[in-house]
Amino acid sequence: MQENWQVLLKQQIINQYVHNLQEWADLNISTSGLLNLTIVSNNFANLSIPQRKEQIHNLLKSQVPHLSPGFISLYTPQEADSLNLSAPQVFNPASIQTWQDLAIQAANPQNQPQHTQREPQIPRTITFYSFKGGVGRTTALTHVASILAMRGRKVVAVDLDLEAPGLSTAFNLKPQPKYGIVDYFYERSYLPEGVEPSISIAEIFGEVKIPNATGRLFVVPAGSLNLDYVSKVDDLHANTIIDGYQSLWSIFKQEIYEQLKPDILLIDSRTGINQWGALSLIQAADEAIVFLFPNEQNKQGIEVLLQSLQSLNNLSINFVFSPVLDSNNKAVVSKINDIWKSLLNKINAEINKNSETDEDKLDFDNYQTSKEKPLIIPYFTPIAFADSYPVASFLDYYNQIANWIDEETEEIERRNILINSEKRWAIIESLQFSEVNAADTQQKWGLLFQRTTDFEKFLDDTTCLIRGRKGTGKTALYWLFLQHKNVAQKLARGRLDNTRFLSAHGRFQNSRLSRDEFQIIDQNLQQNSGTWESFWRAYLLVRCYQENLLTFPKGKKGTKFSELKKILNNLPTEKWQSEYTQALLLLSTNSELRLLVKDAIDIINELLKNNDQKLWVLYDDLDEDFREVGGVRQHALTGLFQLVQSCDAKRLTEIRFKIFLREDIWNRLIFDNRSHFNGRDIILQWTRVDFLRLALRQVIQSESFKDLVDRFSPVAVESIDQASEEVLDKALELLWGSRRRKGDKAKYVSRWVYERLTDSSGTTFPRSLSILLEGAKEHELTYRGKSSIQPPTDRLLRSKSLESGLQKASEKRCKEIKEEYPDLIKFFDSLKNVSAFLPKEQLQEVWRESAHDIADFEEFVSFLSEIGIIEWRETRKCYKVADIYVYGFEMIRQGAM
Repeated sequence: MQENWQVLLKQQIINQYVHNLQEWADLNISTSGLLNLTIVSNNFANLSIPQRKEQIHNLLKSQVPHLSPGFISLYTPQEADSLNLSAPQVFNPASIQTWQDLAIQAANPQNQPQHTQREPQIPRTITFYSFKGGVGRTTALTHVASILAMRGRKVVAVDLDLEAPGLSTAFNLKPQPKYGIVDYFYERSYLPEGVEPSISIAEIFGEVKIPNATGRLFVVPAGSLNLDYVSKVDDLHANTIIDGYQSLWSIFKQEIYEQLKPDILLIDSRTGINQWGALSLIQAADEAIVFLFPNEQNKQGIEVLLQSLQSLNNLSINFVFSPVLDSNNKAVVSKINDIWKSLLNKINAEINKNSETDEDKLDFDNYQTSKEKPLIIPYFTPIAFADSYPVASFLDYYNQIANWIDEETEEIERRNILINSEKRWAIIESLQFSEVNAADTQQKWGLLFQRTTDFEKFLDDTTCLIRGRKGTGKTALYWLFLQHKNVAQKLARGRLDNTRFLSAHGRFQNSRLSRDEFQIIDQNLQQNSGTWESFWRAYLLVRCYQENLLTFPKGKKGTKFSELKKILNNLPTEKWQSEYTQALLLLSTNSELRLLVKDAIDIINELLKNNDQKLWVLYDDLDEDFREVGGVRQHALTGLFQLVQSCDAKRLTEIRFKIFLREDIWNRLIFDNRSHFNGRDIILQWTRVDFLRLALRQVIQSESFKDLVDRFSPVAVESIDQASEEVLDKALELLWGSRRRKGDKAKYVSRWVYERLTDSSGTTFPRSLSILLEGAKEHELTYRGKSSIQPPTDRLLRSKSLESGLQKASEKRCKEIKEEYPDLIKFFDSLKNVSAFLPKEQLQEVWRESAHDIADFEEFVSFLSEIGIIEWRETRKCYKVADIYVYGFEMIRQGAM
């Protein structure tokens, strides 16, 4: 915690003068800046009053020379007893009710044993406040209240602008209730003890009817404007205490809750610094929406407000600039941004000053929330001259304010469910994050597979090359169409009903050619004037024959195929054996047989056409089955793409190729007419919304968690593929919360997870998600039974658990990339205990020690960037290692996460 001078000064006085229960010190700074000090200590025994004061003045002069002393009272314990002096009472947060209380408390942080933390509760009270009038505060409240009611909330709007009321008129409330809140407060302020009030809570509100709203909106007006009203307002005191302990507001809130059970209370506050503004903000508010016009007068007033409110640690504050006459003017927007940043920095400074740890502190430069820019509401003539509100056509401008309120309210509702400890642990135990494995026939593939935004492009007949990094879902697509055809056809929505799927190469086959065999094939093709294009064509023919996709013509037309038929018929029917390899070499190198293979492929295409069918031939595992050393991979893959070009040239339109290939391998391939594949390829990328959909699919495998989501965000479960990012975020907040830490400036968890599982090339690894979540679950369960560590009440998985899961995901990803690039293992190992931010000179030194024989430095750096390991950070003049690799390579994480 960054302690301020008041706290340090008081601590030094206590250390020097207070040694037992009879001794004490009381230090207070007046709002005008004078220091008032009382010390009771045995240190003053046998000292005269001047000697005591000289001792204290010397201390103050050395510690706080800028401060002017006020009343300085110095006693021994015996002297204090004779004067009936006693130690001051411990600070009571409930005692702060007025602006004066706030100002004194703000000037004396040393007297706060801990910062006030209001217990979150329903109904949540949101105060709409402005320092000056005419800024659209009441107008905004009417629109926000209506939006919340249309979203299903039960809202009570309360007019506490008692000196200039108008909320009921703005809503065009009809009929008006018999009484208002002024009558209600007045009667309870002056009622004799023991006499029951005659004005009940049910008589001071009316309902606003909103067409098609699933919630309800009630309005508590100030009262009927007449001379009696004026007299009552003048006599009322906002800090009146009833029955020795209850405030006017606490009585009202309790009774309105008992009567209506609302979700949200919205207060239209009095402007400026006065008693009703103090009640609205200090006593009542859980959250303040502060409205201001972008000028210096408003800015200075709000700065004073923020300085006063610093001791209310749990009061959330948001700013709205309204009404802005020229909201598209760059100079106006720039001025608003400057004011907004200035106000946020003041809040930030107070939060950091009172933070318990460095982790809690907030960095404005890294401020990433929904409020990344100030909320501006333009000036609209139709609103300014409207007789009543809301004006339906302008509701969208107020949606963001409603979102702020909804976000906090839903967090409290989640807390009320998750606070049940046993239920919480039972839900966590029910979570299952097994890695998606398309080869596993037992997995519920229809529920787990996520249809990404690239899926439609993949279905296109012209798409033949599917590029992507390892772990981005290439193999999952390959298996989907072979192992889970029904699911694939359902996801394709009828587009593939007449399509057959064939694994031309990959693990779907029980056995296939090995690396060593491909090495032998490459040597034989070179020695016998064969080509890899011919090999792949023969391989395709063999696979079609194995799957009964080829029927040779009968009679004279079929005679020429007798030799080919003989070779195919003699092949073993079980596992891949040497006979297959020998047959493929023969079909690839014998000139006559090569021509027959071409004709046979033509026959397959014709048979498909006659049956109104298409054949998808899928190729996977090409990175693992071909060695890069010796050029085998280059030769083989070039031949495969030449086969595709040849089939396209012959217009074999019923045979469609789908080749799954690692992105970096494709980038290094060089062959003629490579541009043939431009526009016929896709790069598998996981957008944030794809990623969130996958996360939700995984987590709702738990029926217990699915029941929770159904309660808070049923739309998300009903149609995951159509759910918006906002809806998905809301559903996943039950799993990992909204923000990583308390406070409006903390990063959203969903964004944090997505960014941590994305490398520096922008590639996101869905495979890593299940590892992270499973690791987080395991870590969370280690807290079970530890009564000294309180679980979060707004989420299942705390931030520390997610970080533990990230470490496991990073370790797995680093292991995978070492398998992908074995030549770089020495370099990767050299990153241990190195900062994740590397100046060019440091990276060059690591390269020189571990990878200089692989490539020159610039080429090496380019390759690392290409495969997503590093990126250049111009602002810091260094290379940044992607977060997904930092843990796994055991790098120094400071500033990286």
